[in-house]
Amino acid sequence: MLRGTLIAAIALALGLSAAPAGAVVNGDEAASSDYPFAVAILDAQRILAEGAYQAQFCGGALTTSRTVVTAAHCVVDQKSGSLADPDELVVAIGHALKSPDLRIVRVSAVAVHPSYRKDTAENDVAVLTLEEAVTDVPLITPMRPTDLRSYVEQGSRVRVVGWGNQATSGNSFPDHLRVGRIVIFPDSACGSNVPYVLKGIEFDGFDADEANPEVLVCAAGVTGAGKVIDACQGDSGSPLVGGDGAAERLVGVVSWGEDCATRHPGVYTRLSAMADFLVSQNAIATLAPTVAPTLTVEEANEALRVTFTPAADGSSTSAFAATAVDASGMTQSCFTRPRRDRLPAMCTITGLVNGTAYSVSGIAANVLGDSPAAAPIGATPKPVPSAGAITRVRAFAGGFAAFSVAPTVPNGSPITSLRVVCLPLRGGPGVSARVVDGRALLDGLDEGRYRCSTAARNAIGTATSNPRLVIGRG
Repeated sequence: MLRGTLIAAIALALGLSAAPAGAVVNGDEAASSDYPFAVAILDAQRILAEGAYQAQFCGGALTTSRTVVTAAHCVVDQKSGSLADPDELVVAIGHALKSPDLRIVRVSAVAVHPSYRKDTAENDVAVLTLEEAVTDVPLITPMRPTDLRSYVEQGSRVRVVGWGNQATSGNSFPDHLRVGRIVIFPDSACGSNVPYVLKGIEFDGFDADEANPEVLVCAAGVTGAGKVIDACQGDSGSPLVGGDGAAERLVGVVSWGEDCATRHPGVYTRLSAMADFLVSQNAIATLAPTVAPTLTVEEANEALRVTFTPAADGSSTSAFAATAVDASGMTQSCFTRPRRDRLPAMCTITGLVNGTAYSVSGIAANVLGDSPAAAPIGATPKPVPSAGAITRVRAFAGGFAAFSVAPTVPNGSPITSLRVVCLPLRGGPGVSARVVDGRALLDGLDEGRYRCSTAARNAIGTATSNPRLVIGRG
């Protein structure tokens, strides 16, 4: 049974019109920072009337800034064979379909593998081209034929993510992205009808006329409690992910299954066999990044913080690097990866000398190579202030104390805050007062002993003086 259809026709036929697909069967809620490339595919008309939660019917994966890889049966009518018009579809970026922060992007083109067969689901893959580039979301690279076969060998651990029905009977549709941790089955179970045992559960295989392992891969999982983990209706087109970190790959997309979470594995389109089609649709990076990222540099104490914005050149980025060079040619570097929460990536170059001028540049990289270096930016690390010490204290009945403070040295950046802060030795909340003209009057000291210091802040950071013991007379 296919696990999604053109504008949710199968879901409607199954009586699911009251709610959209919601979660992988026996999976877990995905962390908000994980799988940022996973997208929901929505009915463009239904979202206007009922919202994204009701309009979702398939999933997909951002593989470049302008392309989403999904299943062909999500965009091909299974009766007539007609192709969905781009105006009928939108893509939602974000984990929670009911969130007001869900990002909606229109689709400008739909392409289906030329050898897609809706009767056998062979070559069940499609590419959606987006109207606008999505440059602030980490992407995933589809598996190529040249990648290690270990991604999809028997026993390899993979993850399926999506918003599909999480119930084996009835409907259960949470709105947050779910993940199922599953295992690749041997090809013999996906075309030769050989049973496969996983964690004590025997799964039936599929015959050669049901599944072709050249273009399909089978997978399922078993929980510690012996429940089958599987994709379900509404998960169609959703990502099957192998590897971790920079080695993470889109190894498949959800295609079909024998009901949900049964003693049959789920069936996925094998994307390493679809590389020629994906390349023809510019849905897979064929080059290293061709344009340097944009950098911003923030001066810090003995450090420089570098923020990266990748260029919208259609390539994927798996890592960033920044290097600071001083006049003598000495270098220090930092490295980071694209963030999963849609915020800019950042790393900090440490071990620098305050007051020394540095030239900072950076690159973006993927598995195919590095971008050109960004134009150098000049920056100079600066120290935090030198906080003036408390020179005199007079405590009064009623919880008052008067402080005299030695001058504070800004160290090249104006003081933005200067306070006396007192923390009770017995624990609990502290009290503080602003320092004006070297003096501070603090109210609220209960009876007891306090550890008091000055805290001086500038744009670089905060420094505190050596503490002084003060006896409160509350």
